[in-house]
Amino acid sequence: MTKVTNEEARKWLEGREWANGWNVNADATVDAVEFKEQYEANKELWDKLFGFLATTDLNSLAPGKVDLVPGRLWINVLEYEPKDAANTKIETHRNFIDLQYTYEGNELMGLAGIMTDYDPVKDRNFYALCNPIEYAKATPDVFFLYFPKEMHQPSVKAEGEAVKSRKIVGKIEYKK
Repeated sequence: MTKVTNEEARKWLEGREWANGWNVNADATVDAVEFKEQYEANKELWDKLFGFLATTDLNSLAPGKVDLVPGRLWINVLEYEPKDAANTKIETHRNFIDLQYTYEGNELMGLAGIMTDYDPVKDRNFYALCNPIEYAKATPDVFFLYFPKEMHQPSVKAEGEAVKSRKIVGKIEYKK
């Protein structure tokens, strides 16, 4: 993979050539350099994912797994009530990138430090909060990308009344 500058990656991200018709923006927390490099390394998977998201009525999908490219790209359709931060685990992955897109509901995303060893069967670690963390609001107009080793805490309840969330978690093969 050719290393790109942050400026080049930001320009590419804002140009939206990657979006394949999907009208949702990457959250400001997304690592634009890593995204551009992974997109170029696995363009067919990203195009398939974004094309699926652009052309599918997400509300018509039942909770469960949808294989787009078996073993390399799939989505999990989730429906749940977000939990307080203290009851929500923080995780990382090694072999897959997470795309987290909450299209209905009210929740937050956060980050932190290691709690358990890596589990190769489930491709994850869990993390415990070691410092106060900042949360980003998950809304239908943004998605989050978490690359291997990026600690993320999805499904955190936002302030106020608990509201059921509907979310797509895309799993995209990571090119090392």
